[in-house]
Amino acid sequence: MSFRCSRLFILLGGGIFGNAFAGLHFDPAMLSDDPHAVADLSRFETGHAQVAGSYPVDIYLNGNFYRSQTLRFDTVRDEGRREDIHDSTDLIACLNRHDLILMGVNVSAFPRLASLPEDRCVSPGQFIPQAYTAFNFQKMRLDISIPQAAMKSQPQDWIPPEQWDEGINAALLSYQFSGSDSRGSYGDRRSSYLNLNSGLNLGPWRLRDVSTWSDSRSRSSDEHHWQHLSTYVQRIIIPLRSELTLGDSNSNGDVFDTNSFRGIKLVTDEGMFPDSMRGYAPVIRGTANSNAQVSIRQNGSEVYRTFVAPGAFVIRDLFPVSSGGDLDITVTEADGTKRSFTVPYSSLPVLQRQGHLRYALIAGNYRSSSDRYAAPAFAQGTLLWGLAHNVTAYGGIQYAENYNALAAGTGLSMGQWGAVSADATQSNSTLVDGSHHQGLSFRFMYGSSLVSTGTSFQLAGYRYSSQGFYTLADTALKEMSGWLQNEDKIDAEGRPAKGNLASHYSLYNNKRERIQLSLSQKFDAFGSLFITASHQTFWQNDARSNTVQAGFSSRFGPVSYSLSWGYSHISGQPDADKTLWFSTSVPLLALLSHGSNTDHDHQLMVNYSASQNPDGKISNQVGLSGTALDDDNLDWNVTQGYGRAESTSGDASLSYQSASGNLSLGYGHSQDYRQIRYGMSGGAIVHSHGLTLSQPLGETSILVAAPGASDIPVESNTGVHTDWRGYTVVPYAGPYRENRVALDISELDDHTDIDDAVTRVVPTRGAVVRASFITHRGIHGLFTLKHNGAPLPFGTTVSVESGNTSGLVGDNGQVWLTGLPLHGKLNAKWGNAPEEQCTVYYNLPEKVLTAPLVQAQEMCR
Repeated sequence: MSFRCSRLFILLGGGIFGNAFAGLHFDPAMLSDDPHAVADLSRFETGHAQVAGSYPVDIYLNGNFYRSQTLRFDTVRDEGRREDIHDSTDLIACLNRHDLILMGVNVSAFPRLASLPEDRCVSPGQFIPQAYTAFNFQKMRLDISIPQAAMKSQPQDWIPPEQWDEGINAALLSYQFSGSDSRGSYGDRRSSYLNLNSGLNLGPWRLRDVSTWSDSRSRSSDEHHWQHLSTYVQRIIIPLRSELTLGDSNSNGDVFDTNSFRGIKLVTDEGMFPDSMRGYAPVIRGTANSNAQVSIRQNGSEVYRTFVAPGAFVIRDLFPVSSGGDLDITVTEADGTKRSFTVPYSSLPVLQRQGHLRYALIAGNYRSSSDRYAAPAFAQGTLLWGLAHNVTAYGGIQYAENYNALAAGTGLSMGQWGAVSADATQSNSTLVDGSHHQGLSFRFMYGSSLVSTGTSFQLAGYRYSSQGFYTLADTALKEMSGWLQNEDKIDAEGRPAKGNLASHYSLYNNKRERIQLSLSQKFDAFGSLFITASHQTFWQNDARSNTVQAGFSSRFGPVSYSLSWGYSHISGQPDADKTLWFSTSVPLLALLSHGSNTDHDHQLMVNYSASQNPDGKISNQVGLSGTALDDDNLDWNVTQGYGRAESTSGDASLSYQSASGNLSLGYGHSQDYRQIRYGMSGGAIVHSHGLTLSQPLGETSILVAAPGASDIPVESNTGVHTDWRGYTVVPYAGPYRENRVALDISELDDHTDIDDAVTRVVPTRGAVVRASFITHRGIHGLFTLKHNGAPLPFGTTVSVESGNTSGLVGDNGQVWLTGLPLHGKLNAKWGNAPEEQCTVYYNLPEKVLTAPLVQAQEMCR
């Protein structure tokens, strides 16, 4: 490229630096000896640094990311510098009144702004004092600054319901299949299991059905069982911040025990509230002498920061950061002086922040997967209400033909002394044998966190029940004693399996006293210790049920290890079960390369474990595990086991994740058995554009639509690629939260372009939201264009009539264009006169479809 041409490109690109070149005149003689060889460049002499149009931008509101969207930018027509625009692009973002309302601007406080038509493009600074916008063209970033006084009081992570996406109409299916074929010394066995979760989305309504099929064949039995687990219709009710369910569902377990039922349920959906309004967090009160910054830290980490006006302030939208730990508040005045104070803080699940109310209303029939239960009709209501002074009141009522119960309790955050709750439940019940009973159950919970020692302590109950206390589930049992589930009768070796005593019940011997304990301790760089334990007693005998789990885990350089011990003794069990387990993992590549492995290295681990089973036998296992393939979506594992009292054993397994589903295969053996394991899982969505296969679907999903962009990975989702049509599914998404979806454009082929590879969606619960990407499929070409025997003038604009692609002519009439069809029309313009415009009709051979780019010469007429 000549010096003159390079200089012109510098001048044309100078717009990104602002108005430094405003008022300049581009003399054609400086660019070419022939003035006719240069297009009319007067459009670049107006000082408009960038061309008006629509651009995909990241919007930041008061310094915080707000959303990504394509906005129209118009040319600023006012003379002189505008105080409401803090950039040099000479463009103004086309925002309307509705956009500002969604941002949380208190539009009604500004009458001139409130009276404008809904679709009128406005600049906030023209109506709101000290407001402004700043457009960084290079980074495609639009900053919008609105004074806090002009904003509505909203939680810091608030997303307006107007941005929630109910999703598309779609049919859904998620499946999980597993099976095994065992050949043992005492007999052979073959078993299979299939879980199907299907559904239909129509607007805000969600229909779901869950069913299972199991098959078991052995020498002594041949069983096939199809079980219908649940069917329900669900939708959200936004004004109530609630969720309505019709059909099969479960009750919450915060006041009464969790029960399954078939009926109707209306409950508060905590997910609809911002994170800063969910759970419990104390109200922070203080005073500021100026426009001060308030910073809140917990356990050394800053968890909140905001600015407050002079005078008393109240902070109600603090995130429910952790279960405990003092809050250190620092107020930094405008002159730099600081004041600090501490608010002790501990929490329990029942605690609610001040003013927050959580409720659940249920009416239906009791339901169980076991045929040992009847289906009595019942109604239930619960309420949790956050009051002043860190107090939460809660309670509920249950009513059925043979049962009624009333519960009431209160919770209190005691600051540095922890958090406590206590409640009582009165029940009246009639059991299956016709006997009538009355009883009381008292529950006490305590939680605390000792930050200075790293200890987290929770006593999740002490529960004491009188002899006449029974639950709703107890009154639904068809017999006074028995087994709740059919026990598996054959193990992998073909021998009769031991019965599970935890599945046995007796209403003659109801529960009396239960204690649960959970304790964890961190030792800085030395590791962490945990202990959980429970103790249960009964009324009719001296039997006890006790369980204890304890463990320690730590690291030594790249090597991780853990040790755990378990104890379990269930009432009626002759001997206690005791287990001891040790394991360690060593990243082999890190040791071989002395820690210099790169991100492209696959994981390779050496694993060792030793365990002692309830019979006292010790076994050892050593193996290798790792990942393979480009996306690390193939996991493999090989182990070899041995023990003093038994023969060696071995096992090998593979697990593969793809965009259309997952596959697994395994083989294990010992002296007494041989076993093959296999499985597959996946999902499917039928939508208006066809069928898309996926990995197993979660509650809420995202349909990625990039038509024409095949086999493109979705970032942060292992094995998820677009299919041959450009569609795929991100199987898990956070409801009522902003979900970022990004495509890896480095995998695009030479004939595909994407306008913006990142988008964001905010789905409602259960929705299938569409994340759309604008793709351009076509040929990349370098055209040399001539007119009347001479190259087109330098700076000529050339556009593709069939799309929105365009380019500027450089040296010797050359122009670079993308997204071209095989046959098309190009429009060239270097002035306003008819003779300063021409048209190219081109035809390219089909062989260029396999080339990364094409070079062609065409005449412009």
